[in-house]
Parts: sequence; structure tokens; C-alpha cells
Amino acid sequence: MTRPSRRDILKFSGAASAAGLLGGTTAGRAAAQSRPAQAAARQPMSTPPPGIGSRGYYITFCRIPTAGYDTWRSIFDTFADDGIQHVIMWMGGAFRSRKYPITWEYNRHHANVRHDFVGRLIDYAHTRGVKVLLGFTPYTYDGTNQYALERPDLKGVQANGKLARLQGIDSWGYNLDPTKADARTFMLNYAREMYFDFYPNADGLLIESSDIDICVGGACGGASHYYELEYEFVRQISEDVWAHDPDAQILIHPNYFTGGSNGTDKPYDPRWGLIFSPWTVNLDLVKRASYSYYFDLDVISQSPPYMKASARYVRDHGFAGYLPSQEFFTFVPKHPEIGEPGIVGRQLHPFGIDVIGLDANPYVDPLVSVNRIAYREYMRDPDLSDAEFRAVLGRSVFGDTATDQDIDDLMFLHDCFYWNKSLFSPSAQADPSVLRDNLERGLLGIADLRKIQNGLDALPAVARRVTASRNPRVRALGEHAALMRRNWDPGSRHLLAAHLR
Repeated sequence: MTRPSRRDILKFSGAASAAGLLGGTTAGRAAAQSRPAQAAARQPMSTPPPGIGSRGYYITFCRIPTAGYDTWRSIFDTFADDGIQHVIMWMGGAFRSRKYPITWEYNRHHANVRHDFVGRLIDYAHTRGVKVLLGFTPYTYDGTNQYALERPDLKGVQANGKLARLQGIDSWGYNLDPTKADARTFMLNYAREMYFDFYPNADGLLIESSDIDICVGGACGGASHYYELEYEFVRQISEDVWAHDPDAQILIHPNYFTGGSNGTDKPYDPRWGLIFSPWTVNLDLVKRASYSYYFDLDVISQSPPYMKASARYVRDHGFAGYLPSQEFFTFVPKHPEIGEPGIVGRQLHPFGIDVIGLDANPYVDPLVSVNRIAYREYMRDPDLSDAEFRAVLGRSVFGDTATDQDIDDLMFLHDCFYWNKSLFSPSAQADPSVLRDNLERGLLGIADLRKIQNGLDALPAVARRVTASRNPRVRALGEHAALMRRNWDPGSRHLLAAHLR
């Protein structure tokens, strides 16, 4: 059986499907009463109780070129207030390497490439009790895959014997061949420069093994041999970092210990932590490892029941914590990223929500806050009832005067933007350009189109309510409702109606 790659990631629903908790998407209840939300739930706390394990987020910092130091400081304040303990900052391609300028040339407008503030940011994170791990992928992905543009003789080889194809996300380049000495030298020097020369105050590394277009042909000799070669790099850089800081936390992927055609079977150092995704989980290995974290994409792409299911999954299967993605993107795509041709040349906004600024903390946006608060609360108590969660959500977003109707309208708009969203774009419900793209790609059925139409029918009443609210936090939802109404011009409405005759 072929193991799915990260190109298939949004086809997975993480732990939620396994938990049997999802009976449909969240939508506002049309007949809700306008009354104070139930007060049964606990008040949100800035310092969380022990809960079920470590809390942290994974962020591809390299793909957020527009946010500066002040914005990132605000983001870390938000995370710290929620009890976040770890942040993985994916740094490949996002620092101004002196040894290998080609690694950041594509990203030369990135705020950190221009101003190098991540060291200060790490120091600030420590004052808020947050540890920062630096992320990168050996021999491919952001920054690293640019080296083959300068050294094409180091390109990897495909299974068919052809040289590596151009690929990536934002950083489009070619994977390297680790059987070649110069590729190994580059990889080790680049990682050492990032950690020792630029950010020695970091708390460790995430070494994210690739599963897309690794070198499997030629001397690489298949996936198993490739992972043996990658393991040698992982072992070397780990020893280097531990010699500098014996307490450094190093997280790695499980490929090196799983055996089989998509892995290898190498010695495990108990100082390593393992990080598993829905498509790599091996519960026997979770039990054997010193500690393991669970990662998925649900926080950035799904609804709160998914966070609840993942928190339960982590609790029930012995993971040390849940470190989901909290990625957002503000680059301008030059290629169809993960098969989305419609985004080429368009400025991406955080979480696909155009009312969020390019140099603003997106995690305080009311729609983005829904899943952030769901993660926070379900990590505190995976058995939190729906009523308790709604009450905490209402108070956290709108204050003590939040009504059930306010919460319903919030969840309606959240569903409009998050239902079947991609990594880069909002739902087709929120943006008809996504509708057109998805229709061309054959991704929507009649039931989907009816859901979109029903949402558009409900939108005017929601827009009237939120804009008329006396609560300024509720009125802020008017921006999102107005964005949807602007997006859905007569031509777009006609396109939808034509499919529903």
C-alpha cells in the first residue's frame, strides 16, 4: 500500500473520524433565542491546569514574509496567554545565511531576512514561558531545495532514473541527493549555521523528514536507503546540538525506526522525541519512544469537534502532547500550490480571510479564535461538553454579555470560511473564486452547492444582526459578513444558481 504524502493532507480528518464524533459541519441555529449564554463552563485561565499534556503549535515561519517583530511578539503573547509551551518555527529559507545566500534569495523580502529579529523573538518567548524549536527538512523543502538551483549536479534522482522535478510550497526547487558528499556537507553546514551562528538561544530542533519527492533512484537505492542516509545526518546534527546544550529538545519523524518500504530500522536515542501525524501514527512505536507528540492540520482547516477528537486521541494513546499546525501564509504564489491553480499571483491572507492584515496578529480575529479557543479548552478537558465549550467561546470572543445568538452567528461565519477550506483559500462558501476553481476540478457535488446556497440565503439576516449589535466585538463580525457579500457578485450567484436548476 502506498503511503499518502503531504500533498494528500487535507483529505485526512485526523483523529476526529476515528473518534466517531463528526456528524456534519457546524452552522448557526436559525431559531436561537437572544439570551445570555449558559454559564456552566469554567472561566478561561491564563495559566492552564496540567490538562492532558504539552501544548504547542507548528508554524511555517518561512512562508509568512510580511509579519514583523512587533506582530510576532503579539502572536507569542496570545499563545502564552493560552498556555502554549512550545512553538515550532520552520526557519529554512527565512534567515539570511551568509554561507548559502541562494537559500533565501527567493525569500529576500521576508521580514526576518531583512531585519533578523528571530533571536530577539526567542528571548521574548522565553520571558513568556514558551520554548522555541527551529524547524527544517533535510535535503529538501524551504531554503534547502534552492541549493540545487546553484548546484544542479546535486539534484536527487526519481525512481524512474530521471532527475528530481521542480516542486515545493512557496520555495520551489529540487531535492538533493544525499549520496553526494557536497550535498551532505551543505546540509550539515546550513543546519549548523542556522542553530549555532544565528539562533543558539533556541530550545532545540524539529527535523522534519520529507515524504515528497525524496531521492529514491540512482545511488539513493530506494526509500529505505534514503532514510538511512538521512538518519546519519539527523544523528550528526543532534550530537552537535546536544554538545552545545544537553537539554536541547530534538523532535524527529518516525521513518527511521518503522522498517518497511517507507522507512528503515536504525537505533533510537532516547533523547529524541518523535512527532506523528495521522498518516504516520504507529502506536507501538509511541509506546517505545521516550515521548511522542501528535500533529495534525485540524486547527487550521476544520471545526471544533475535530480539536476535541484529537485531544481525546492524544489522551487515550499515551502521547506527551498535541502540537498541531497553526500555519498561515502571506506569500504570493508563483505556482499552483498543492494543486490550486486559482491562487497563482494572488496575495495570500492569513487563513484565507482577506480582512486580516498582512502584518497583523491573525489569532485574535474572531473566526480564527474559534479553533484556537477549542484547542485551548479541549486540551484542558477533552470531555468538555458542547454547552460548556460554547459558553467559554462566547465569553472569550465577545465578553460576559455574549448571547447564544452571538455564538450562533460566530459559528455560522466560521463555517462559511472553514468548511472544506484548503491550506491557502477559504471555503467556496466564502469566496466564489474558490467555487469556480473547485467546479473546474470536479471537487463539488450538488449537496455541497445546496449548502452554499443555503448559507447565502442566511447571510443577510446574520449581517443585519451582527452590525446592529451593541457589543463592538460582535459588530467586528460585520467585516467578515460584508466580505462575503462583496465576493458574491451577481455573476457568481448566477453561476451557482445555474448548477441548481
